[in-house]
Amino acid sequence: MNRRFFILLSITGFIFILAFAPVICARADEKLVIVIDPGHGGDNLGALYEEYTEKEMNLVVARAMQEELLKYEQVEVYLTREGDTNISIKDRAAFAAEKNADFLFCLHFNTSEERNYFGAEVWVPATGEYYAKGYSFAQIEMQELTGIGLYSRGIKTRLNNLGMDYYGILRYCTAKKIPSALIEHCHLDHEKDQGFYQEGEEQLREFGRLDARAVAKYLGLRSTILGVDYSDHPVQQTDIPSETVAPDRTEPELCRIEAAEIREDTGEITVHIEAEDPDSYILYYGYSIDGGRTWSPLEEWPRPDQWDHSSREHEFSITVPFDQELQLMARVYNGFDLYTESDRLDLPPVPDPQRLKEEAKKDYVEIHYEEEVISSSEDTAEDSFLQIAIIIGLLLLLMFLLTLVMAKMIISLIKGNKRR
Repeated sequence: MNRRFFILLSITGFIFILAFAPVICARADEKLVIVIDPGHGGDNLGALYEEYTEKEMNLVVARAMQEELLKYEQVEVYLTREGDTNISIKDRAAFAAEKNADFLFCLHFNTSEERNYFGAEVWVPATGEYYAKGYSFAQIEMQELTGIGLYSRGIKTRLNNLGMDYYGILRYCTAKKIPSALIEHCHLDHEKDQGFYQEGEEQLREFGRLDARAVAKYLGLRSTILGVDYSDHPVQQTDIPSETVAPDRTEPELCRIEAAEIREDTGEITVHIEAEDPDSYILYYGYSIDGGRTWSPLEEWPRPDQWDHSSREHEFSITVPFDQELQLMARVYNGFDLYTESDRLDLPPVPDPQRLKEEAKKDYVEIHYEEEVISSSEDTAEDSFLQIAIIIGLLLLLMFLLTLVMAKMIISLIKGNKRR
């Protein structure tokens, strides 16, 4: 009986393989469909800075990304716009749905209102598997971006007033059941980022090749042309959230400073700062020496291990003006650009060493002059005493001579009287 059952099972399995082999082969031959969305277009210019226009930059990066991805096997790659045309966000998502896209990647460059932010960031959908897939890809993308030296602003979600994805391309793609991610490569208006895009079109194309490499690693693609095989590339899986992943809407909990060292010879102050945000991480810091009226440019907060884990403490040095009252403050920002300020630290003026040196020299000259005056007065007194002594001596000598003459005359008169 067992033998008959085994034979029957084998025949059934063989028939199953024959019946479904074409389907299995067909699925194996199916290509992954990738849609690239160059942000903006037409009269929608996007970010503007000097001679740079975002819509043009996005298209250059997108074309390079498409060209690079087509070097991999088993992929189809489409652009939502091939030229300078303005397409609605909704139509871009609909285009991806028509192509049965496995993933849509939206490309952008950034600016900030006060031109004080810098770095790269990736925005992902806030719900379900679309958050998980977007976040898993974004981690690889962020590794590529920070690998060329860009500062990470993080992988984030953003919600509108209705609690839905703020960015329309993410919202509409999720509605069409298409995973998506929005990449902000860098800030056009900050000097820390300008070196990554201002060297010409080839540098922008390098962004496209970087994005393509991140996609290939995430999707496990292979390329005989490029000689790479990412089929076994490790992709960190993200848990599917049960609720909408909302951004951090609270400021950092801690920002405290102290003056660790003051060098009076140089005016250099070492500032020790503590900062913490348990809901996200510390992104930037800045300082003020006039009680918050003006602030320094923002600087990177140290991250010892990875972009979303920040140190609790940091030390930095500033050089302050001499002879000026100091009201030291610090400000720290979290990953969602919310900041907290420290208490004000009042410090006495650091005296100008050059001024002190000049004053010391002046005091020395005055003291030396007084000594010379005193010495000169003593010499004059000695000379006057000598002159008086000489005059007195001459007077005494004159009186002595006069006395001799008078005595001689008296003697002569006495002799003349006797003769008479």
